[in-house]
Amino acid sequence: MVSKLRPIVLAGGVGKRLWPLSTEKNPKQFIPIFKEFSLFDLTLQRLNKASLFKQPIIVTSEKYLNKVNESLQRTGIEVEKIILEPEPKNTCPAITMPVILSLLKNSQEDFFVCPSDHYVSKNKNFYESCLLARKNLNESGLMLMGIQPEHPSTEYGYILTEENQNSIKKVKSFIEKPDLKDAKNLIKKNNVYWNSGMFIFNGSWFLETLKSLEPLAYKNIFKAIESGKNKSKYFYPEKRSFSKISSISFDKAFAEKESNILMATLDAGWSDLGSWLSLSALQKLPSSAMTLYSEGLYERCEKPWGFYEILMETNLSKVKLISVFPNQKLSLQKHKYRAETWYVISGTAKVTKGNERFTMQAGDSVIIDKNQIHRLENIAEEPLEVIEIQTGSYFGEDDIVRLEDTYGRADIY
Repeated sequence: MVSKLRPIVLAGGVGKRLWPLSTEKNPKQFIPIFKEFSLFDLTLQRLNKASLFKQPIIVTSEKYLNKVNESLQRTGIEVEKIILEPEPKNTCPAITMPVILSLLKNSQEDFFVCPSDHYVSKNKNFYESCLLARKNLNESGLMLMGIQPEHPSTEYGYILTEENQNSIKKVKSFIEKPDLKDAKNLIKKNNVYWNSGMFIFNGSWFLETLKSLEPLAYKNIFKAIESGKNKSKYFYPEKRSFSKISSISFDKAFAEKESNILMATLDAGWSDLGSWLSLSALQKLPSSAMTLYSEGLYERCEKPWGFYEILMETNLSKVKLISVFPNQKLSLQKHKYRAETWYVISGTAKVTKGNERFTMQAGDSVIIDKNQIHRLENIAEEPLEVIEIQTGSYFGEDDIVRLEDTYGRADIY
């Protein structure tokens, strides 16, 4: 029987790509996207399997302590420790601190690192993949969890492995988030995977390797732990030492410099829900229980070119889902009080922006400034869907100055 894994749950990010749904005060991992449950809730529940996992260590910001405690009360999950960062320092320090703390009690710990804001729909498959990865973990190596790409995505990093039919593959290299052209070429290969951000390693091996790869970073992180304070289940790193730690990712500091890396394939309905594109794609699935704040609050607004739905609205922003019928187009227009950002989530768009005209596909985005002439067209035979984020001081439909319109509305807002 293999030993259990100690989960490290990373919960300090702010989910910038999902703004304005995700904000610094209320980041996406704590938003009740699935009825009353958040992604953080679901992550804790998924790790609550005593045969495979020990009690998790949560790493988060001091400012999210109340949200973490509310989640623990709501889910009833017991945790080993909550480490409260005084400021963000990226993933390498966030992963190293709990390892150091744990090894002070047990030098034989093996760890499973996972983000708190990712979605997994098939828990049984998730457990099977984790068990397989755990059984094949070399005590002097790193085991990644890779996802078979479903479509060309510019949102994820990629893992290049050796070409074989084995369930565990040797990692050859990492590929940064590509542009759309490179992503299309990458997914044609049968040895390229999305990097899920989940991985397994032996703690003692990790610390010894990190000491040699990043000695100064390790020294500063260790000092912040050594001088930190335990208060019940909470741990507070020493602030002065912590401030000296370099902000560096785990991938840059460790994974890309280490040669002994393996990968297990994870086929468990995974999504990082890191953008409006991935959020919208998941919401469309029949099995999805996802809800947004606007559910039931707004009616669909029909237009001659298609329709739009308001997903959320605040004093500073409004988010719409715009659906344009095949071969239809919105008016050539501009706005005095608002700017807009468009994210294409399906279909092909032709965009007019000032004197420019160009096409956009799923995953592409563009910013339309205040008073900038623009137009959105669907030039394909299937519906075009776009997430529009408006920012400014006023979001009424009468802030539309139409310069040209196919449907005779040039003088009507």
